[in-house]
Amino acid sequence: MAAIQQCFAVLETGYSSEYTQMKYGGYGKMVQNLCKDTGEVWDIFRVMEGEFPSQEELHKYDGFVLTGSSYDAHGNEDWILKLCDVLRCLYDKNKKLLGICFGHQVLCRALGGKTGRASVGWELGLKDITLNTDLVWKLYGLKIPSVLKVIESHQDQVSCIPPSGVVLGYSARTAIEIFAVGNSVLGIQGHPEFSEDVMLDLLKSRLARGTISEELYKEGELSFKDGQPDEEALTGLCKAFLKSREVI
Repeated sequence: MAAIQQCFAVLETGYSSEYTQMKYGGYGKMVQNLCKDTGEVWDIFRVMEGEFPSQEELHKYDGFVLTGSSYDAHGNEDWILKLCDVLRCLYDKNKKLLGICFGHQVLCRALGGKTGRASVGWELGLKDITLNTDLVWKLYGLKIPSVLKVIESHQDQVSCIPPSGVVLGYSARTAIEIFAVGNSVLGIQGHPEFSEDVMLDLLKSRLARGTISEELYKEGELSFKDGQPDEEALTGLCKAFLKSREVI
């Protein structure tokens, strides 16, 4: 019997820089490249421009991935409010929902948690996060190192996870780096889809606009002297979540 073809949708929530768009195709394409395996169908919807899947289309996808964004997940733009409604609908349908950075925060908001500006300010560059490996194994059957290096680029944080949620990862400055709700929701504050050049481009553009200080720029730049992100483990976590069929 032929394997059932899995279908996934990327809900693109933000605009990338000209450099990232030219080299990698933007945030939606980067997330697709991170998670896609041979034989799968992946579609991208630019929800920040009001492009949402129809009600009929929602049924055909096994899972949805939300990208990062420069927008505030706690904002009240029309498309963000609509996105929250769609996420609640998908959660009720028991669809897989993976959120990255903004996606992690807006998922939390939509399902009853809290997010907003972080009291510690920006977190930029390559950082260590600590994982609850026992819970990761229980939920996804995945063996993963207890400490991972991941690229961070945020000034907002999740402060309270949704009801029935569990914290899977934390770091020195971010208490909720990764959370899960059952086996159908996974939020990751960091950027498993980013590479060093993408982060350095972001740092340069933010410094040029005066969004961050020279000190923060240097901190982010120097963080890569300690190594590179644990791409294989982070990709494995995203795929293990999205493509596991059992719901706990």
